[in-house]
Amino acid sequence: MPQRVAVVGAGAVGGYFGMRLAEAGHDVRFLMRRDYEAVKAGGLHLSSHLGDMSLDSPTIERTPEALASHGPVDWVLVGLKATAIPDIPKLVGPLLSEGTRVLAIMNGLTVDDEIAAQLPEGTSLFGGLGFIGVIRGELGRILHQEFGAINLGHHGDDPDELQRGVDLFAGSKVEIRPEPSLLRARWEKLCWNIPFNGLCVIAGGVPVDQVIEEPPLYDAAYEIIREIVDAGNADLEAHGETVRIDGPRIANQFLTQTLGMGAYRPSTVIDYNEGRPLELEAIFRQPVQRASELGVGVPMMSMVASLVGKLGG
Repeated sequence: MPQRVAVVGAGAVGGYFGMRLAEAGHDVRFLMRRDYEAVKAGGLHLSSHLGDMSLDSPTIERTPEALASHGPVDWVLVGLKATAIPDIPKLVGPLLSEGTRVLAIMNGLTVDDEIAAQLPEGTSLFGGLGFIGVIRGELGRILHQEFGAINLGHHGDDPDELQRGVDLFAGSKVEIRPEPSLLRARWEKLCWNIPFNGLCVIAGGVPVDQVIEEPPLYDAAYEIIREIVDAGNADLEAHGETVRIDGPRIANQFLTQTLGMGAYRPSTVIDYNEGRPLELEAIFRQPVQRASELGVGVPMMSMVASLVGKLGG
């Protein structure tokens, strides 16, 4: 059944997944700022190894109030950076009505709790971990380079709600990996984000191949992953969850995948190179703080958080 979806944060990630939902037959509307004029004049275009596509006349607006004037939506897909969480009430609030679900495809450890605190009580919130290499090209153009799956969890781990999230993407080109534990999924994504976003920034804003192919940096990435796994499993235990992160599996998976990514620059590196604010709290500092609260030693994670903070703070 087609759903009505509003995309807030229609940059590379939000724009990509919104376009794939539109391709699957959903009524997708985009909140746009930078690309508004270009998309209004020439449409929204995607270049992808999974198939190119274009939306010639998508529904776009500059403000959430104007987007809301097109009628209620069933879903709000949030593709913002974690630094924009304080803006959730003004950006997402006007789009919410009874029964609207929110899917936040965002990085960070505590983003789900932070977003939930900004939403009306009872709003069903989902967390999405996008494993994707996608960047903005020219105005109105999105370039999809690698992967493209979402590890999807529900804030509250409700299996029935989780299935609704899975169903939203049925028939699309997006692989959905349902996660029974959103907390575990968040820690597992950090197993990539902290070492590769962090080390690439520390090394001078370089792509991942310059980390994965340099033995000392490769070894550092492995040690960072090991620390994240220890902290994550301690956090899962502290929350009374029975699931755990399989350290050897996740390390092998991420190191092998990254080896094949070539000269890919992660989002934090792009922000660093372009002088934009970094997601320091969400990706680096909060996991270190949580590990400290749990009494788990994480010297490599702490070093990365400190150095990235000095370079990009």
